[in-house]
Amino acid sequence: MGRPPLRSIDEQASSLPCLNPIRDQQHLTRAQQIVQWFADSQDPPPTLEFSALALHDGPAPSSVPDEAVEDGEGDDGSESFGFDNDVALGPTSPTPPAPPASTRRDSQLPHHRISLPSTPTFPVSPDAAAVSSSLGSDNPVLSGFLEAIRQQDTAGSPDFLLAQSDAYDQILRKFFSHQCDCPEPRAREEPEHTSTLPEYVQHISRALPPLPTVFAGRDEACDPRASFSQWQSFLSDQPAEPLSFRKTQASLSQDAVTIARQWDVDSVWFGARSLSAIRAPNQFRLSFFSPHTSNISTAQVIQPHGLDLAHTRHTIIGNFTTAGVRFSVLMFFPSGAPSQTQASTNSLSLARFRDLYDEIILPAVRETVPIHVRQEIPGSYDLIYAKSRAYQEKPGAGRWSAEDESRSYRLAYGIPASVLPQFWAAVVRNANRHRLQSKKGDAVPYFQNPRLLFQAHDLKNMFASESLQDSLCLFRDSILAGLDPSQIDMHSCWLDVGMRDHVLMPPTSSNSESQNHHHHEPWTLLWKSNCCRHLHDQVVGVAPEAPMEATYYRPYLLRDIGGYYVRAKSTRKSNPGHPEARSPGVIRAKAYNCSKELFGVMFSDYQLFSSGFLPLLAFGEGMLKDLAATDQSRQRAFVSQLSRSRILDAWDANKRHMRAVSSLKRQSDFGIRKEVTLRLDIILAMWEVPLAPPPPSSSLSSSPSSPSPPIVGEEQHWPFWVIPTQMLTAFMSAQAARFILPLDHIFSEVTTASSADRSTSPPDPARQMLAFYTAQLFCRLLIHAVSSEREYSFDNWIWKSTWQVKCGSPRSGRRKERRGLGLGDSIWTSGTLWIPDGHINWQTGHISLELLVNIYMSRSPLQAKLAHQANVQAFATNQVTIELLFQRLVRNARAEYDRGRNQDAEILADRAVALAVEEIARAYHQHFLAKLHSYWDRLRGKVGRQKLPVLDLLQQAQEESATETGRIPTAQAVHGIYAEA
Repeated sequence: MGRPPLRSIDEQASSLPCLNPIRDQQHLTRAQQIVQWFADSQDPPPTLEFSALALHDGPAPSSVPDEAVEDGEGDDGSESFGFDNDVALGPTSPTPPAPPASTRRDSQLPHHRISLPSTPTFPVSPDAAAVSSSLGSDNPVLSGFLEAIRQQDTAGSPDFLLAQSDAYDQILRKFFSHQCDCPEPRAREEPEHTSTLPEYVQHISRALPPLPTVFAGRDEACDPRASFSQWQSFLSDQPAEPLSFRKTQASLSQDAVTIARQWDVDSVWFGARSLSAIRAPNQFRLSFFSPHTSNISTAQVIQPHGLDLAHTRHTIIGNFTTAGVRFSVLMFFPSGAPSQTQASTNSLSLARFRDLYDEIILPAVRETVPIHVRQEIPGSYDLIYAKSRAYQEKPGAGRWSAEDESRSYRLAYGIPASVLPQFWAAVVRNANRHRLQSKKGDAVPYFQNPRLLFQAHDLKNMFASESLQDSLCLFRDSILAGLDPSQIDMHSCWLDVGMRDHVLMPPTSSNSESQNHHHHEPWTLLWKSNCCRHLHDQVVGVAPEAPMEATYYRPYLLRDIGGYYVRAKSTRKSNPGHPEARSPGVIRAKAYNCSKELFGVMFSDYQLFSSGFLPLLAFGEGMLKDLAATDQSRQRAFVSQLSRSRILDAWDANKRHMRAVSSLKRQSDFGIRKEVTLRLDIILAMWEVPLAPPPPSSSLSSSPSSPSPPIVGEEQHWPFWVIPTQMLTAFMSAQAARFILPLDHIFSEVTTASSADRSTSPPDPARQMLAFYTAQLFCRLLIHAVSSEREYSFDNWIWKSTWQVKCGSPRSGRRKERRGLGLGDSIWTSGTLWIPDGHINWQTGHISLELLVNIYMSRSPLQAKLAHQANVQAFATNQVTIELLFQRLVRNARAEYDRGRNQDAEILADRAVALAVEEIARAYHQHFLAKLHSYWDRLRGKVGRQKLPVLDLLQQAQEESATETGRIPTAQAVHGIYAEA
């Protein structure tokens, strides 16, 4: 039996005789209180004073009850984050509920009311009924989606609807609050004497060359060798006073700034039942061979149709555009073999693409698509494949060129919306009929019951508005209006609601002299790190029974700046991202600094200086080729595809980006952002209920209140810092130069030795290895200096002095202690990073060898495969260590000959020859074992990896051969490997 209409809570109670009337009345009263609370506040933008970090009030709006000011409802607890028709209000409960304990505590100051910027408030007006009719059930678009919700019963029950609505009420009020009530321990722990950000920039820059010469190209840059003696000064010479953002903000010349807020809808996901969800006149564009990099390759909290997106085979089959918003259309195959998380493996193989196109999609095209459209679509997989590789038809062309941007290259073809119902029905019918022949001979329904997902991202600016209601109205009138809700699984729809706070630019005058006189200085807002951790406590408090996984970020190597990301953790009892979830919870939320766009580019997941190949510039061309040969396990003749000059060009390109940032003449304003993922059906159900009439006039304030005294930021404070953008850019540029200059010196040592004049000899292999590890450290610190990074476990060797890891089986309980550089301690004590004096050998410019030998470096997935720790260690063993031992034996033998001790010299010479022979034999046998491994791995891929296991004896022989005192495999060992195979 379908659930009753959600027209109002009163109607629900009257039309559901099975519900408990006492409980229903409690639900109704609570809902009325929430919306009454929400509808009674619309405040002017706040003003932030730098000198005292105080908050000044604006005039109180006429819709704020006097009782709210007296009872503390004007502070953080009074923020209105409701929807203008959350529930049907009656006249029974005009008094808002009591605020949380922290709010009551902070409201004890007399006659004070905190003024906030435009929040997701829907103000009460005299014509509230008319507004309600335009936004509620009378709106045809919203009514259609609400009808689909009722028919699909996605909300489960009024109990779940109210519980989840209450959770969303709390998350919107708490998560998007303008103030923070955390204890701010850093404010109490700061010493009396601290330094400001400009003072730190001055301290760092005194030992650096002019920044334009540091970031310049190879021909124009300063000679990094000239600054070698200053390394200790700008890397290790820590100021006596730690860095303080509190003092930095209080020292600003401007008295105060006003903070504005913009609301938006960012990302949207629709779990569609059919392509007919796309309404005319929108057109679906069918595409073939979409790049696998567009696939979903990371674990997702949301699970449309109950699917684990990253582990379900899928491909993009096209896209459509509605009201300027472009949606990608993904087709999932739940019956296919589960895949790994990499996008290249959760896509389809060419054999499966052939089945999909020749047996499923193209027959549906021939059956349902009109001939004038069908004639443009290739008729077979082979023709599609040929068109996708047409660039190979031109001699010497390795990829598509600019003039090839045509319909055939994109392989995208429009299908009218009028035939989409028949087309999708034919696709599903063909997919359910098709069977694959497994290696066992079984018929496998690989493509059975395909599922659709529409997704669109980066819509922030398109739906940006001063209130959440306006953003949702834009979302409704553009995206929802272009979709048929009856063809959408309303269980499987989500949207990201977010806001951006930024400094409000003062209005400009038409007079040019006035504009020049009152020039707007660009400002940057940055989240406080302590407040981000307190924010997590508030998010977890919304649904304590739903476990959450939190990640914290540390931008620009600064202790007091933070970022935050949290996602629901799926358990047996709680899984908020599943469409059938019936317990309230938060799916995902994040808070980050918009200043990351300063170093961002158009590509996703891009970071400046992030290439794992850059540290390899510490190697000369010869060692680089030997390292590449080690990586290939000498399975075949080596043909170098890696050029040191190409890596050097990439290094110069990164420096060019840095130079452009540091030389900006016109800075930009950067704000802060918060974002939370919400279920669409819950949002629409909350939006449906009519708005209540305004409360009696006797409860409204008839005149603006007088300005009240400021609050010093102890109990209530801003969760962000405000500093001029120019100040932040200057610090980040100086911070980056601290690592770029030493890296240039390390790279130039090899570059100069490899130049045509060959005036200097290249560093010996051991020194190049030390230079490589030093370059790894500086490159990693450089990434952190210009971006917002988290502390990964594989970076423990950088940040921690010691840490423990499990040893052996988990049941044994044994643990090992690892050692690292412990650079995180200096950030905590000084406010930013300083390298301890003993960590670097300042005479050679490398990490101290005594320290390096005791450091445990974990394998990092961010490194290029060539620079993996295991590969570098094997290379160091085979090339550097053996070569050093051989040279030492030869040198000692020559010395003995010079002293006339021929017998001792011959013994040393014999040892050197024996060492060379052993290494040649080991290299040959390693090559032999690698060949066996390659053949066996290829056979496992053909027959099946579950049928053919890994050869334990082969793996053991390879490991024994790779150690420093490696064993040469015997004929008996090889015979055992063959017997095991």
